[in-house]
Amino acid sequence: MSESTAARQGEKQYILALDAGGTMTDAILVKPDGSFTVGKSISRREDEPLSYRESTTDAATQIGISIEDVHRMCGADIYCGTGMLNTILTGTGRKLGLLVSRGFEDITVMEGGLSYLGQSQAEALHQQLHKHTTPLIDPKNVHGISERLGGGCYQGNIHLPPGTSLIPLHEDQVRAATHALLNEEVEVIGILFLYSFVDPVHEHQAKALCQAVLQERGVDIPIVCSADVAPVSKENNRLKSLLFQCFAAEQVRESLLTVETQAQEYGYNGRLLTLLSYGGAVNMEYPRLYETMISGPIGGLIGAQFVAEQLGLDNVVTADMGGTSFDVGLVMDKRIGITKSADIAGHRLALPMVELDSVGSGAGSVVYVDEYRRLHVGPESAGARVGICFEYDRLTVTDINVALGYVDPDYFLGGHMRLDRDKALAALEESVAKPLGLNIYEAGAGVLDIVNTEMNDLLRTMVAAKGYDTHDFTLLYYGGAGPVHMYGFAEGIEFADVITLPWAAGFSAFGAACAEYMHRYDRGSRLLIPNGLSEDELSDVARQIRTAWESLETEARTEMEQEGIDPTTLTFRYGVSAHYIGQLESFDTSLPNGNMDGPADIARLIEAFETMYTKVYPAGARFPDAGYALTTVNLEAVAPKPQPSLPKHKLSGIQPDPSAYVETRDIYHKNAWTPFKV
Repeated sequence: MSESTAARQGEKQYILALDAGGTMTDAILVKPDGSFTVGKSISRREDEPLSYRESTTDAATQIGISIEDVHRMCGADIYCGTGMLNTILTGTGRKLGLLVSRGFEDITVMEGGLSYLGQSQAEALHQQLHKHTTPLIDPKNVHGISERLGGGCYQGNIHLPPGTSLIPLHEDQVRAATHALLNEEVEVIGILFLYSFVDPVHEHQAKALCQAVLQERGVDIPIVCSADVAPVSKENNRLKSLLFQCFAAEQVRESLLTVETQAQEYGYNGRLLTLLSYGGAVNMEYPRLYETMISGPIGGLIGAQFVAEQLGLDNVVTADMGGTSFDVGLVMDKRIGITKSADIAGHRLALPMVELDSVGSGAGSVVYVDEYRRLHVGPESAGARVGICFEYDRLTVTDINVALGYVDPDYFLGGHMRLDRDKALAALEESVAKPLGLNIYEAGAGVLDIVNTEMNDLLRTMVAAKGYDTHDFTLLYYGGAGPVHMYGFAEGIEFADVITLPWAAGFSAFGAACAEYMHRYDRGSRLLIPNGLSEDELSDVARQIRTAWESLETEARTEMEQEGIDPTTLTFRYGVSAHYIGQLESFDTSLPNGNMDGPADIARLIEAFETMYTKVYPAGARFPDAGYALTTVNLEAVAPKPQPSLPKHKLSGIQPDPSAYVETRDIYHKNAWTPFKV
């Protein structure tokens, strides 16, 4: 399509999606007929709008139109960045103050004893002194407030009902603490009380008192309640969600708005979207922006779910190898697995997240031999500087791929970057071959074998640990380095099939284009369904669930209307988190509809829970005699959004068309130089 042709088109018919990874920023431009093109640029954390512009321009140029035409004709623009994670890792967020229930002043230091989070497998297997994750708040800025609501009892209503006020909020302590925090020049105040997920009344009361003090002193800073950020049980995880929102979210919102401004300057008249950690797209006004903490890898699983639907595949294992990590996920029965809590940068959050297993081995991982002649790969990564062959000062996996012929040094990033194979060979010899007393090519092949074996083990473990059989799964591999290493990490595992895609390098961005415009809402619960309840008692439980859903629907309509969504276009999906009474962990249970009027609907809820439970555990692990506890009532609100479509073509012969071949290149493969047609 030429530029003049595009300019004559009158509809918003393009979808633009970008994935700003640690090494590359990939852009997918979906055209009106469902076909698409991929653009790439180097990721620049210090200048995200520049990477956005370069990758979008690259995609637009390939189909002969301008970046201005793309944005004028764009129906949806999705951007997945790493700014929030970088803010957490570098500790460059806002200065925080925190009000907590009295007696919990040390909660930010104790953090549930999860000091092992973020350690490598080797570190976790050896006893050692653990270091706490660098705190996001100075302990002196944490103030205890006398208050307490009753949290109910797991064994039934044998104590006071949940939400009963046991100790009134001490208002003078709130005022004094607010003055003290303002004297410390904090930039945001968070409030976390123990049972606010049952009833947020004390948190909201404290927020009003804080706002009065701020007004009195002429100060304007945000005040954030945990009940408004993550109204769920487990106060340590809820605290982390609150801290992430206070420390990083507002600051990163400003950064994302600069990318949105860039898009609008090119003619885009909509709102820039980004991905939530559990799937779904939202714009920059989303109040719980910390939920977008990990968005890039999520796109790949959303894309895999879309492709599985198109190809009629029920079960898919995804393998995503980029510059900094290797991520493995599962699509089961065409559904993406969701975990109830997310471990990010040494913190565990109360955040539903697409279930992924990762290792810190990517194409940019540093390779070295220590003083004991032990070979190490990662976790340090060159990121956008690639390796010795480009701008980094240490040997990486990409250097070895270049040295052995797997990567064409003259066609990296579509020919926009030239790599230096001679420097890669010299570094491989100096860093690995000589210390180990090996031939340079044998040394390189050995490193790749180690990398591929680690990935192979992760693939096996991800499937086997959940009790599944690899024969029931199709392996889908993608990412900038996925197809290069596919021969190694799929070897010896009997999958039903192994597939990739022509746009594998930009597949996570493609997945972002496939995401729904969706918000998820959770409401903490203490509802119990023990055996032997009367019909009236079951009807009362149904009424409480229905009331919670109705409240969440109202919240969704109000919030999404503020984001420019017509609330009459919303559709809703309903669910609960439940467990057997006496269990510690809850499980998300999706329900077919929002009907909840009486005992028959409670019976359908229990049946849905049992069906879900037996997909996770053997049928013998069921324990219905214990009764059921509902810990969360949840709702997903979905708004219309343009979606890509994959055109279908007739299968051609088994031999590729001769015009598809680019060159024949010698590659050191299986301990011998072998000519490969590319």
